[in-house]
Amino acid sequence: MRFPSIRIAQWGYGKGAGKTDIYVASMTVKDLEKASLDRWTRGSRTGYQRAPSEERFGTGRGSIVNYLLEELGAFPTSVLINIRGELKFEPKSKISDNIEFGEVIIPDNEKPILIDGQHRLEALKRASHVKPELLNYPLPVSIMNLKEKFDEMVHFYMVNSRQKKIPTDLVYRQLQIFSEKAVLGGKDWVKSAILGPKEQRAALASFIVDYFDENTKSPFYGLIQYTGEEREPHHLVKDFALSRYISTILKEKALSGISPEKFADLLSDYWSAIKELYPECFTKPREYRLLKTTGIACYTYLFPTIFAYCAAEGKITKPCFTYYLSMLKQEIKSNELDSDFKRPIDETWWSMAHGPAIASATSETMFDEIVGNMTKKIEIAMKRMDQN
Repeated sequence: MRFPSIRIAQWGYGKGAGKTDIYVASMTVKDLEKASLDRWTRGSRTGYQRAPSEERFGTGRGSIVNYLLEELGAFPTSVLINIRGELKFEPKSKISDNIEFGEVIIPDNEKPILIDGQHRLEALKRASHVKPELLNYPLPVSIMNLKEKFDEMVHFYMVNSRQKKIPTDLVYRQLQIFSEKAVLGGKDWVKSAILGPKEQRAALASFIVDYFDENTKSPFYGLIQYTGEEREPHHLVKDFALSRYISTILKEKALSGISPEKFADLLSDYWSAIKELYPECFTKPREYRLLKTTGIACYTYLFPTIFAYCAAEGKITKPCFTYYLSMLKQEIKSNELDSDFKRPIDETWWSMAHGPAIASATSETMFDEIVGNMTKKIEIAMKRMDQN
């Protein structure tokens, strides 16, 4: 395939960054029919995109298809593709030191990788069922010749995270890969520009979730619903739900000195203790809220407190976790507790049918209230045991 194009040489000054050639051309749906996406799945964890959102292809207001068929229909921003293999450029005229006009040549056996623009391309395909001439719609296309998938991912992240929002669950997975490869790949600027403390915690949280899913001793072994997967009956929890709240507690100074592997082991033991105390919540997860947002958030946020109690005894073990967590199942009539927390925080408390309204809360403010009451309940239970 040959396309008239402009070759533009661009560069940055980050350590490890180099010169990049971009070829700006015009292509049609027919020209891009072989383009593929590199999607993140459980079996392809180095992918960086997710399936297109079907809700954007309706026929109503706000849909891209409707925009083409009933509205302005102009796409002024370019689609971004990459050719990982061979790509040639035949210059015809020099415009400046860094800009040339010529012809870009893509061999027929090369499959373009669509980095950005999948919704525009899919919308044109669907709208062409109504208006066949849209198969020849001229799209502005920026073509790159990056050899490594990692470099594609960096460009995808930069384009999407800084100009429009990437779904957060996918961001955690991309940060995990950046954390693994950025420095090893010699791109130090990636670490400084992308992997700040918050992003490094998100990456570590994704590592821990993978440990949960792959370790046979974990209560979540093989039971985690990964980003992009359809929910199956055996799934207990979404990977992002765990990652999100684990990344939050990684800010705790008391936990900062623990190696990732040790931390994953301890948190796995902690959730194993919860499983022993609330077995029906794990065998019938759809009837309880413990493995939904509220339960995952609150028990994860409670972990540093339970960890501190066990560390003070020198027994950071599953039995110790169980001991302190079991105090939540006591009935404690104290004016220091809100009314919903005086009763046992047992399986009935987490039941969809019989639990208190606060057990379905989804805001961080309410999570703080729940964890605060849980912590206070354990304190009261311990004081009463000491008095006896």
